[in-house]
Amino acid sequence: MKQADHQHKGKFLSEIVAIVSRYGRFSIFSHEEPDGDAIGSQIAMTAALLELGKEVISLRVDPFTPALEFLNRDEIVRKYDPLRDNEIILNSQVTIILDCCDYFRLGDLSEIVERSPSFKINIDHHSDNAFFGDLNYVRFEAGGAAELVFEVIRALGIEVTGIIAEAIYVGMSTDTVGFRYIDPDGNILGVISELIKGGIDVEYLQEKIYCNQPDSYLEDLTALLKTVNYESDNALAWFTMYKSDYLSFYQRELASEVLKQLLNIKRIRAAVMLHEEKAGIEVWLRSKKDINVCRAAERIGGGGHHTASGALIRGKSLEEGIKETLSSVRKEMEFGE
Repeated sequence: MKQADHQHKGKFLSEIVAIVSRYGRFSIFSHEEPDGDAIGSQIAMTAALLELGKEVISLRVDPFTPALEFLNRDEIVRKYDPLRDNEIILNSQVTIILDCCDYFRLGDLSEIVERSPSFKINIDHHSDNAFFGDLNYVRFEAGGAAELVFEVIRALGIEVTGIIAEAIYVGMSTDTVGFRYIDPDGNILGVISELIKGGIDVEYLQEKIYCNQPDSYLEDLTALLKTVNYESDNALAWFTMYKSDYLSFYQRELASEVLKQLLNIKRIRAAVMLHEEKAGIEVWLRSKKDINVCRAAERIGGGGHHTASGALIRGKSLEEGIKETLSSVRKEMEFGE
C-alpha cells in the first residue's frame, strides 16, 4: 500500500490520467456531513471532468453549508435520490471517492457505491485510509484531499482557474485551519502560489469561508466554552457535543473554533472534542507541537497529523470513549515530542 509521495506520485498520476482518458461515464462522491475539504474537492473534481466533456454524476447525502453553496454553481453536486440515481451509479464506468477513509464514510451512499462494478479511484489524505480503491491516490501529509485533487487536475492538463481554483483553495484552507498546519515539504505553499496565479481572490474567499456566522455565533461559542473540562494541571482541555446522529456544519465550526481558542491559552497543550453519533464516538484531537496527537489517535483506531488528528470509536459508550481518549492523550503528554 504505497502512498502517493514524491517518489511514487508520477506513476499514480499517469495511471489516473490513463483511466480518465479511457472512459466517459463517471460518478463522484465525498463523505457524509461534508466539511470544506470534502465540498471543495468534490466540486473541483466534478468541474474538471465536466470541462473534459465527460458524463458526470456528482452526489451528496447531507447538505452543504450555506456559506459554501456559492461554490456549487449550477448545482453540479446534487442531493442523492436512490430512485433516480442508483441505476446511474451502477452504470458508471469510473467512481471517484474523495476525502473518505473507507466506504462507510459515504453514509447512505456506501452500499450502492461499494456494489458498483465500476473502477474505483480513492483520493484521500487520512492516515486511517483502508486503501479500498482499485487505484489509491493517498498521501497522509497532504493539505487535505483538495491538494491531491489539484495534482490530479493539473496532470489531466486542465487549467486550474475559476471555480476549480476557488474550490481547491476552500478545501485546503478549511482542512488546515486557515493554513495553520503546513506539510514538512512545503507542497501546500506551492499549491497556494499556483492558485493565486490562477486568479483567485484570497480576501474574497477568506470572507466567504470565515466571516458568515449567524448573529447567535458569539453566544453559542460562549455557551460551548463553558462546558470545557480541564485535567493534567489544566494542560489538557476537553468537551463533548450533545448526542445527535450527526453535527451540522455550523456545529462543527463552533467545535473547531473552541479547540482553536483553547490552544491559544499558553498552559493548554492539547484539546479534545468528542461527539456521540449514530456511527460511533467521533473524536477530534488538537495540540501544540510538543504533543503528538497522531499517535494518541492511532491508539484508539484513528490517525491524522502530528498536531491535528481524529478517530471514530465504535461499539463503546461515550463514557468509555472519553476515558480511552483522554488516557491516550495523557500518554503523549508524558512522552512529549
